[in-house]
Amino acid sequence: MVPMLRAAVAYPTIALATLVLGGVAVIGSWMPLRWHVSDKAAALWCRVLLAVAGVRFEVEGRQHLRPEVPQVVVSNHLSNLDPMIHWLALQPLHYRFLAKKEVYRIPFFGTVVKSMHMVKVDRQAGRVGFEDINRQVRDVFDLGLSLLIYGEGTRSRTHDVREFKKGPFIIAKALGAPILPVTIVGTELAWPPGDWRMYGGRATVIIHPMVEQEGSLADMRARVESTIRTTYEERAE
Repeated sequence: MVPMLRAAVAYPTIALATLVLGGVAVIGSWMPLRWHVSDKAAALWCRVLLAVAGVRFEVEGRQHLRPEVPQVVVSNHLSNLDPMIHWLALQPLHYRFLAKKEVYRIPFFGTVVKSMHMVKVDRQAGRVGFEDINRQVRDVFDLGLSLLIYGEGTRSRTHDVREFKKGPFIIAKALGAPILPVTIVGTELAWPPGDWRMYGGRATVIIHPMVEQEGSLADMRARVESTIRTTYEERAE
């Protein structure tokens, strides 16, 4: 299917799926073990989106998943497809994302994000903002969930791994949480940043061994970034 036609089908399908499955997620948040229903609705939403986008993926390193341990997952970021692929690829690990405060202002979608206990981020709040994030992440951990953060803070527009921010490692250090490095490859070609067309294709998710808290924050950051960068450079076309 040509990229323009695929996009023409995908966008209205995604909008409809968001209304239906987002509603299920919100209703599910009112139930006991609320995140079970919400996560299943989100997983179906991800499958619909990837199907209409023409994207398949494979996963390596599943043996490194430890869903019983609250952790901070750190990955590179290449495309708007990454969150959907990660949501499915990392199962049975259940986690939440950081979400900019502006996302909460989007009609209906903001309600869905809030109901699922995503971690609200105010980038202008400074130190107070970090304290609030840590509080929210503790609440997420108390639910038996983990946290996924994109190390670069935004999508790479140059088909490479950009320098990682300190934020993910500050949060992990403050909470004494281990870090799970994850590399994603291929989504930059399937749906490139800044391009409304969807080209389809195959992506790969590589799950690396978990990194326990050891050494300085700078050491942890360098170790995780090096693992992800080296793997991406080896696998990228």
